[in-house]
Amino acid sequence: MTIILVAAIAAAVQSAASAPPAPPVPLRGEWLLDWVASPVLCKEGGPQAPARAAEPRRTTVYYSGNRLSLTIDFRIDAAGRPLSITRRNEDFIPDADDLAPALAAARFVPGQERRGCVLTFTPDLIPVSSAPLGDVMATFMTPRSNPPRSLWDRIHAGGDCGDPAPAALLRAFPDFKRLPDQPGYHSWTMIGFDLSPGGKPRRVRTIGGDGASALDTAGRAAVARSRFEKGAHTGCTYGYFKGPAILPAPAPPMEEDWRPAAATCPKDHVWDRAPRFAYPPNYQARSIEGWAIVTYDVAPWGEIGNVHAKVAEPTADFGTAAENMLRAATFRPGPGYVGCTERVRYRMGRSGEHGEAVLLTGTDRLPTPD
Repeated sequence: MTIILVAAIAAAVQSAASAPPAPPVPLRGEWLLDWVASPVLCKEGGPQAPARAAEPRRTTVYYSGNRLSLTIDFRIDAAGRPLSITRRNEDFIPDADDLAPALAAARFVPGQERRGCVLTFTPDLIPVSSAPLGDVMATFMTPRSNPPRSLWDRIHAGGDCGDPAPAALLRAFPDFKRLPDQPGYHSWTMIGFDLSPGGKPRRVRTIGGDGASALDTAGRAAVARSRFEKGAHTGCTYGYFKGPAILPAPAPPMEEDWRPAAATCPKDHVWDRAPRFAYPPNYQARSIEGWAIVTYDVAPWGEIGNVHAKVAEPTADFGTAAENMLRAATFRPGPGYVGCTERVRYRMGRSGEHGEAVLLTGTDRLPTPD
């Protein structure tokens, strides 16, 4: 009996030693979430160094649970623009909705067209309390959600200008229209300064930013022109943020290139319930335009089915948005049709503030909502 017991204990110890380690226990707290991009590899052309890297907007999360990586397939045109961007895995990944838009705004060294390119974004979590100050400022300046107070406190630690901040009597701003355009991407600068007893900024310097030197220079000049209530302070900051310029979509192909040979659908449609506008929000936030070509059939009672985005640029997300928009529409009852085709273009208002969808196939136009 003793021999059997000892053997059982030995087997249990051996099994425990060979078992994989248990996954880390998720912790609650405040974490900075950054997405680390892998090197870009292409079947045609090998490794590709970005001329402007994909920089997804950061966020703060409150639970360090296991998170999935996201792999994206795409191609690079001769001008260095990423196109045909498609997620490889369709699993829901929290806080990953800016990854494909960020890649769409990236640029690579121009040259020959490169196909079969792949990029993987891996989540990186750092506690707010121990994160590098540059990461804290980047999350504070380009958040996907309202940043917590802990970021403000980290940025202003060691000074007396954060709580409460001195009241601004004159707040100057850069002339943003004179700064270089940023198609599809944002830039930011964080300016540090102290205040004289009279409320005049001094020791004005750049303490953080994403490398936009023109914005850094303009930000320092704007802070130097600003004035504050009386009282000497140290460790003051102010950040300036320049939004994206419109990134136009590549030219869409003609409808005839994708219209099925056996199509019976008339080119000019009579809608009973017209498609409802829906611009993908993460692309609208970056002023990225796109288009999709969608085919579908129509039942005799007017319901739309068999909806498929055949091609979309610059990312498949525009195809998904167009599919969802058309599934909610209906025709007037009739004979029923097969092979209907829509070219849907998503374009920003010239001010860059609102987007709209335009059906290029017929004469219908979907207006921007109020």
